[in-house]
This record gives sequence, C-alpha cells and structure tokens, in this order.
Amino acid sequence: MAGAELLREIYDHWGRGDWAYAPTIYADDFEWGYSADFPGIAGVYRDNETPNPRMRAWLSPWEHWTCAAEDYLETGETVVVLARYRGRGKGSGVEVDVEGAHVWQLRDGQAVRLEIFADRPAALASAGLG
Repeated sequence: MAGAELLREIYDHWGRGDWAYAPTIYADDFEWGYSADFPGIAGVYRDNETPNPRMRAWLSPWEHWTCAAEDYLETGETVVVLARYRGRGKGSGVEVDVEGAHVWQLRDGQAVRLEIFADRPAALASAGLG
C-alpha cells in the first residue's frame, strides 16, 4: 500500500478534530516531533501516546483545532503531507486558518517518525524535495 493511502485515515480523523484517534500504523518505536516553528514543544521524541503530552499542550488554548491534508508527496518511504490547520482560540474566539506540512517516515507499512512544520518550504527541504 502506498504511503499516502496508509495516512489517509489519520487525516480523516484529524480533519474533524479527533485527536483521541490512535492510529494502528504507529510502530512501537514511533517518534513524534515538532520543528523549531513550535517554540516550547520543538524536538523529536519517541512518543506513541495518543494524544501525546506535547499535542495536549498545543491543543489546550484552542476551543477547536483541525488539521486537514491538502496533498501527499511521496519519495521512497517518506511522505510529505501538505496540511491546512484551522482553529478557534478559547476565550478570544480568534480564528486561525494557515498552511503547514507534516513529514512522515515509513518502514514496512508502519509510521516510524512524524515531524510537524508550520513552514512548508522547510518541510519539503527536510525531505529532500525542496
């Protein structure tokens, strides 16, 4: 199965704001990370808890937060997902609608690493596509 097909179910859930969904494709040694675009939670760590502590920290100031896939770019076992983030701040009601990207590393049909970016060119460059 192609990498994009393996990831579509995840983005179906995240696109609805379902952050409790536990993907079955996470490898036991799955690493989840945030680029330097996300101060306070940046770095890549072994973490297959759903939602992981840094995701819970990210979600806490938002009334609602979604992440929808706009496109999938594959090269070998790397998949870059061009994503759209939308949210509404708790209390402030501020609406956010911005683009970003996720870089996935797959191995034998399982996800072994995910790094989240706010900057699409940086994500593409990290995957050797930019």
